[in-house]
Amino acid sequence: MSFLKPDQHFLFPDLPTSSEGVRGAAFGQAFSKLKTKLDLPAEITFHSFRHTVSTKLRNQNASFRELWIDRVLGHEASHRSQGTMNYTSSIDVQNLKSVIEALEFPMFKLDIPET
Repeated sequence: MSFLKPDQHFLFPDLPTSSEGVRGAAFGQAFSKLKTKLDLPAEITFHSFRHTVSTKLRNQNASFRELWIDRVLGHEASHRSQGTMNYTSSIDVQNLKSVIEALEFPMFKLDIPET
């Protein structure tokens, strides 16, 4: 990706890791705090949101390739063809960006400044 420095392997290099070395732990912790603030039931987890996003993307836009959605969600595609497994080395970041931008959750209003 052109916006990463040559020796940089992560999109968010300053993202803290957990004691087990997990880089996404901060997102899970932030979700837990939000869940408590909103008084959501215990059975709703950060992973529940991934399932919701996956279902929503697969239902709303037939032009997205399964591989793109799975990559955005950090999943390995269970249904990959032999050609996909052997010959796909990377996905254009613009394709991943289009998947992310397609997400709409009108019930959540996040005030995110434009960059």
